[in-house]
Amino acid sequence: MANNWDKIRNISSGIKGLTIIGSTDIIINAMSAFFWFYMAALMGPEDYGYLSYILAIGGIASTISLAGSGNTITVFTAKKVKIESSIYLVSLVVLSITSIVLYFMFNNLELIVWVAGAVIFGLAGAEIIGKKHYNSYAIYAFVQRSLMIVFAVLFFHMIGKEGIILGLGLAFFPYIIRLYKSFKQTKIDFPLLKTHSKFYIHTGVTNLITATSTSIDKLIIGALLGFTILGNYQLGIQLLAVLEMLPVILLKYTLPHDASGNPNVKLKKIMFIFSIILTVMGIVLSPIIIPEFFPKFIDTIQVFQILSLSLIPTTLNTSIMSKLIGNEKTRLVLISSIVYIISQVISIVILATIWGINGVAVGYVLSVIVQMIFLLTVKRNILDKMNL
Repeated sequence: MANNWDKIRNISSGIKGLTIIGSTDIIINAMSAFFWFYMAALMGPEDYGYLSYILAIGGIASTISLAGSGNTITVFTAKKVKIESSIYLVSLVVLSITSIVLYFMFNNLELIVWVAGAVIFGLAGAEIIGKKHYNSYAIYAFVQRSLMIVFAVLFFHMIGKEGIILGLGLAFFPYIIRLYKSFKQTKIDFPLLKTHSKFYIHTGVTNLITATSTSIDKLIIGALLGFTILGNYQLGIQLLAVLEMLPVILLKYTLPHDASGNPNVKLKKIMFIFSIILTVMGIVLSPIIIPEFFPKFIDTIQVFQILSLSLIPTTLNTSIMSKLIGNEKTRLVLISSIVYIISQVISIVILATIWGINGVAVGYVLSVIVQMIFLLTVKRNILDKMNL
């Protein structure tokens, strides 16, 4: 009888956690989407493209500073390993070095503030998810998104497009409270960190490759095709991000559970079916929605229709990678990320010169499919045989 009650409590806790993460992410991503769509309509394609270009550079810099901390903290705090403070210290030291390099390369203080904020957010957010403190996750997320909208719009009207970057960065800083509490609660233990260094290093390299892969398309487009085309492409990516909310929610929820030995297979199947429905909706509705709300971004229609095709393989990739990371098979995730970025760079560079902005979108979809083929092969030949 006691075992049955324990099962009921575990199921109830799981449903509650998924509900909190899901509802929170839907609301905060809706807030972000509204903000970015508002800024796109206000700025126009060229300025929107410039902003995307700068944030792409910042995304790579923040990932270098995090050095694999995010997933490492999530997995090992879920396993009750007191590793937070050690990782925090390493990341903050790397952040200091990265900030100095950014200052001399770009002389852009707003960018440095954004990178620092993104690192603070990455560290604290990973700990909150790893400890399954879902109520805290919701509170911090709502505060951060609200401040983001207020600060970015305010500073944009005060100092221009650079003010958006400053506002985005400052909105992350409430998470510093969480870092301070963790430093007080756990001691710095480098021997413990060394014990898990293989996972830490693999995750760091994987995250860097992933961040590069999400930014390299913007850097290539900005350099080859200009900021106006980049602006149209970026709006398509932002619209795609709305459809990808479910895979992102899926990873946040399943990663600590995969690490704890609970695979949530039925949930992952439901999410996959739902991704098919969202893909069809994206293709059908984009010619109606984009001209109505973004008349300056007509070129985005076909781009978004093409990008929508990536949602199905992205959902599948997210599910398999959650399983791999949760079981500390980070080397395979690293290889899959390398496969993705190589195929992305090659396909985007080649197809952009042939078909322009639509070629970039096709290259994006092809790279996701190539990664999916690799991960399915890994699942069939390794995970299934090990019953993981």
